[in-house]
Amino acid sequence: MGLEIRTTPARIEMECIPGRLSINTRNARLELNQKQAKVNITTEQPMVLINQYPCFAEEGLKNNTDLSREWSQRGYQAAMEFIAKKAQDGDAMAKIGNKANIMIDIARRNMQTVHEFGFGTMPVSRPEFQVVGGTVELEAEFRNNIGELNGVTGNFIPGEINFEFTPAVIKSRMASYGSIDIRYTGNNVDAYV
Repeated sequence: MGLEIRTTPARIEMECIPGRLSINTRNARLELNQKQAKVNITTEQPMVLINQYPCFAEEGLKNNTDLSREWSQRGYQAAMEFIAKKAQDGDAMAKIGNKANIMIDIARRNMQTVHEFGFGTMPVSRPEFQVVGGTVELEAEFRNNIGELNGVTGNFIPGEINFEFTPAVIKSRMASYGSIDIRYTGNNVDAYV
C-alpha cells in the first residue's frame, strides 16, 4: 500500500521594534547679580603750620613793625625814667637846707654804673604749632532699586524635564500556513475482513 503524507509547518514572522524612553533635562539656575557697595572717601591731608617768629624775635630777628614798636617803648621808658630821676633830684635840691651835701650825692649816684648779671638761654619761648585741615569725609552711595536686598538681585530659571516615549511595536504575520497532504499512491487495496 502506498500512502504518502506531506506536511508543511506553519511559520510566523515577527518584527520587534523595542520601546524607547528618552529624558532631556535642563537644570534649574539661580542668577545672582550683586551691586557692590560703594563708599566715596574724600580726604584732605593735614598741614602743620609752624610759627618760629617768637623764637627769632627773642634773638633780635624781628620785622620792621615790631622792631620800631620795641624801640619806641624803650625810648618812652628811658624818657620816663629820666623825667622821674630829674624830678627826684629837683625834690632833693629843694630840701638843700636840710642836707648840705646833696649835690655830691647826686654826682656820686650818676657816676656809678649798675650792671645786672643773669643766666638765660636763647630762645626762651617755643615755636607755635597749628594743625590745619586733616579731614576725612565718607559718603555711601544710596541704592534704591526695588527688589534689591543688600545690593543683590536674583533671577530664578526653573529646570525642565522632557519625556519622549516611543512604545514597543511587535508586528507579526503568517509567513506560511501549516498543511497536511495525505495521498494514496498504490494500485491495490488489501482488505482483510
